[in-house]
Amino acid sequence: MASNKNKREIRFVLNDDDYNAFGRYRIMYTAGGRKLVNRQRLTYIISGACIALLFTVFHVDHNFTILAYIVAAVIGVGGALFAEKILLKQQGDSIKKAQDSLERVHPDENVITLGDDMLITDAGEDHQEFDYKKIKLVDLTEEAIYVWMSDTMIMPIPLHAFRNMDEMKEAYKLIREKVKEKGGKLDEEQ
Repeated sequence: MASNKNKREIRFVLNDDDYNAFGRYRIMYTAGGRKLVNRQRLTYIISGACIALLFTVFHVDHNFTILAYIVAAVIGVGGALFAEKILLKQQGDSIKKAQDSLERVHPDENVITLGDDMLITDAGEDHQEFDYKKIKLVDLTEEAIYVWMSDTMIMPIPLHAFRNMDEMKEAYKLIREKVKEKGGKLDEEQ
């Protein structure tokens, strides 16, 4: 991270590991991700119950009905228990499948500038400025810093943008200090 008087720049290009880490973070730690996992669990439970109900109402061979109940239980219980892992796998598969398609986000260098009054992001032709006091949350994991610009917009700053974890922690503390300094209130403090 280079210092220029009162601002710092962080430069990086997002890679597949960053997309996977971000997807995992969104699924496991955001309200929208938890809602998606719970919806997936409910879908498996309803599917299992519908299969069981179907073979209860429409009588077929007794052995086949028992087999259908076992399948319904596996779908309903197993799907509910493993919904999070299933979603994470689906997300990983989507990233792999998109590698050579037009759906792929083209990797531009991202430049995050931690100015005195604003956090500025530049990626290719996309330039955005965010007032520190409007930042909702700054979260740190072993893989990245996640800066919540809104309830739905999250900017990842991956570990490989820094020399080491200590430097990433320093940037994390700096962003949080600037948010507080400018009158912002981070969600975990409210």
